[in-house]
Amino acid sequence: MPSKTFAEVEGKQFDIILVPGGPGSRPNVISPVVHEFVRKQAPQAKYVLSVCTGSWILADAGVLDGKRATSNKAAFRDLVASTSKAIEWVPKARWVVDGKIWTASGVTAGADMGYAFMVEITGDEFATRVKNTVELHASGPEDDEYAEVWGLV
Repeated sequence: MPSKTFAEVEGKQFDIILVPGGPGSRPNVISPVVHEFVRKQAPQAKYVLSVCTGSWILADAGVLDGKRATSNKAAFRDLVASTSKAIEWVPKARWVVDGKIWTASGVTAGADMGYAFMVEITGDEFATRVKNTVELHASGPEDDEYAEVWGLV
């Protein structure tokens, strides 16, 4: 459950924006207020991350133009067909980093990306301690069998 509305945080700049995916991230159901928030926040945020089809929101907000990105493989073809041609969609990737933009493919790839992001912002020692505590076997960014499963490569 959200703890604040977009109106309550109007004018506040966040350092990290994390956009989740799922059925609510599709263009036909997402509120334009979400796109507006992302469009306003992304330029000054230190990091912008998405998991699964959250990248669709980033794409529709214009945040991914000129960037490399990935997304959920089951939705990949529809997403690529309906978003800007200025985005370089990477079909075979658990996650992609392009500058301050981090995009993960499916939900579990989000955990892999989350570990890599923790390494980025906290260092290897702390991130590895967390990874071991939650018993995460993190995959690398190119360790993506699902691109083949969905016939993308």
